[in-house]
Amino acid sequence: MKTALILGASGQTGAYLSRLLIGEGYRVVGTSRNWSESQTWRLKRLDVLNDLSPVSLSLHDSLAIEETLEASQPDEIYYLAGPSSVAASFREPAVSMSEIFHPVVTILELLKRRNSTAHFVNAASTDCFGNQSGTVLDETSDMRPVSPYGIAKTATYWTTQNYREAFGVSARNAILTNHESPLRGHNFVTQKIISGLRAIRNNEQSTLALGNTAVARDWLWADDVAQTLHLLGSASDASDYVVASGATSTLKSFAELACAEFGLDPTQVLSHEPSLNRPLEIESVHLSPAKITDEFGWEPSTDIAGIVRRLVQDQA
Repeated sequence: MKTALILGASGQTGAYLSRLLIGEGYRVVGTSRNWSESQTWRLKRLDVLNDLSPVSLSLHDSLAIEETLEASQPDEIYYLAGPSSVAASFREPAVSMSEIFHPVVTILELLKRRNSTAHFVNAASTDCFGNQSGTVLDETSDMRPVSPYGIAKTATYWTTQNYREAFGVSARNAILTNHESPLRGHNFVTQKIISGLRAIRNNEQSTLALGNTAVARDWLWADDVAQTLHLLGSASDASDYVVASGATSTLKSFAELACAEFGLDPTQVLSHEPSLNRPLEIESVHLSPAKITDEFGWEPSTDIAGIVRRLVQDQA
């Protein structure tokens, strides 16, 4: 039986990955800052909370990380923890950058010192690429992050690659695009759209205010992302991969698709609120998943319309 250590198991992607690996027969050790009711609802919804070994872990505590690695003896390590909100990173840049970057360095250094053969997967982000509208981005593209979140994720990307190339650590990066599900945090704009439109349909509010809806993103279903993480974590060779659909849609299109699912007229229920715009924004992103498709045969299970439909129907 293989053992997987998932740092951030109580988050959206961590919960899906836990379900997948448990279904594959893994012993799964999952960490969270705490295992309160507010942190475990995703795992409960996927009916896997009782099938994993929970560990309360502060990722600022290097000794606790070392003890967790020693106790679990993982074959695969997935780093999915830390802040995931770009907007919040502008409000608290030092917190976001420290909580994203510091644990990755700690884990990689421990793996190096122990000559560990464990496979380490770092959840990097397509926010590392920054604002390069008009360019199709892949694993060879420049990284030009425009947010504290993106800067921190870029630091984890290069550190993971450095430990692989300099010290032989079996470390790989999954450069993840935006991924959605009913398990997504309520502070994200996609969830705000779904919950706001549901409230309008139920006559609980009349309009939904959004920031810049001209921004364009590549969206995936979160369970598909969990599958790619497992592909990378179980692969014998370590490399880096863009995980995306290859299709780009605007936030305006996302909102209009959601309106159609709820039977609402977007011209009547959507409004613009300039104060919701970010200080600096990635206007558009165009991504190529050719490498992961060619090497693993992976393709997303649904397109943007299917993602929105499943969110409205609340299918996890």
